[in-house]
Amino acid sequence: MQPVKLVLHFKSKAVTVFDAWFKPEVVQLCLFKNPVNEIIDVDIDPQIGGRFSILERNEKKEYIDHFGKYLVITRPDQLIFSLKVPKHFTGETRVSVRIDEEPGGCMLTFTQTGMEPGKTQENWLQMFEQLKLLLSA
Repeated sequence: MQPVKLVLHFKSKAVTVFDAWFKPEVVQLCLFKNPVNEIIDVDIDPQIGGRFSILERNEKKEYIDHFGKYLVITRPDQLIFSLKVPKHFTGETRVSVRIDEEPGGCMLTFTQTGMEPGKTQENWLQMFEQLKLLLSA
């Protein structure tokens, strides 16, 4: 199974992009968010071994929990966490985020293993575009 791999440029500092993963008010507006759903609860314990939960309500009024555990947190350049979304897939995936400072912003390298790219790649791209908009505002 091929991993999902995305490389994106942000016009924000690496630390700003990194910290966005841990700010509930930012997560609520972009992570697992799409035009027809609502993120109704975000719970984040930002430490190695800490857990997170992002509760979504979709257009059918179904509740979908996205949750996992932080495995590596090295501010401002590396984040690795497990991810489970039982409503959408069985088992657990692993997400790795690498953020490298560069002139004019930073480069984010995103990798998700344990999931077919066709299932999630487009969703992640939409989420990252929303994050770019939020950070540039």
